Amino acid sequence: MVLDALLWKPLLEASAQTIVGAIGSYAFAKVIETALYKNLYQGPLDFWMRGLQQGGISEGDQVYIDGLVSPYIQLFPGNPFGNAKKWRNVYDFDGKIDSEKYQAMEFLNGSDSSLRLKSLNGESLIGIFARYGYVGEGLLGVVSTTYLKNVIPDFFHPDFFGRVARIGGRVARCPTQHGFVLQGIAGHSGVKLDTTPYKELYYLQVNSIYLRRKPHESTCSLLGSQWSLTDSKNEQYLLEYGHFSDRSELKICAEKLRARPQWNKTKVYFDEMTADSADVTFSRIFI
Repeated sequence: MVLDALLWKPLLEASAQTIVGAIGSYAFAKVIETALYKNLYQGPLDFWMRGLQQGGISEGDQVYIDGLVSPYIQLFPGNPFGNAKKWRNVYDFDGKIDSEKYQAMEFLNGSDSSLRLKSLNGESLIGIFARYGYVGEGLLGVVSTTYLKNVIPDFFHPDFFGRVARIGGRVARCPTQHGFVLQGIAGHSGVKLDTTPYKELYYLQVNSIYLRRKPHESTCSLLGSQWSLTDSKNEQYLLEYGHFSDRSELKICAEKLRARPQWNKTKVYFDEMTADSADVTFSRIFI
């Protein structure tokens, strides 16, 4: 099957544009921290609500977030307080929709599909989550790979999922193409969607990571979806839901993905650290 005929291709191209936009506009700047943190947030939900929605911070501000720093990021990042609205819109339409388009909309609006990438041009994408986190409720961060490896030497190890830390950085925005892609699918399906939240994406230009080392401060977990995209039009999206922090559970999810009849038609796999071939990695295909 021709790759261009599959609906997940423009969805992932849009995600790649977001990633390239974040990396391209990232400028690492060393910040001298003061003893008191003016903008300190307890996890990304606190950052989104108290910081952005209630007007506590704006683009360019230096902030600090206590939470989980992870190599897993959201494939389709955004304000997590819009997740319920997006998910309701998947079911709220008057017209007819075929299974192929519906699969695409479910995949885009699910919010917890994860992605793990290798370093890009000297910078790395990181996920910032709550200490006991959920991939659908996070924040995207960009950080110098050299600095990241100095702080967390095993960050790119296949078994690594995250560490509890205080993450500092400057608030920035980059354009995202997801809204246009979703609008196109919805338009052909008679679905009415508000694409305003997709027009710009907030992320963090990370300039400091301070790890929590005491046992009672460092326990953590991360829940989300593993996925594979195939060139089978009837089942383009293979997903498994589990804890990245539980190696046995992660192994079971991976085995279930590989046991699916469509697995041998995989064209894109979510994890560049454990992919069977570089030919199915997100970076090779979309960046």
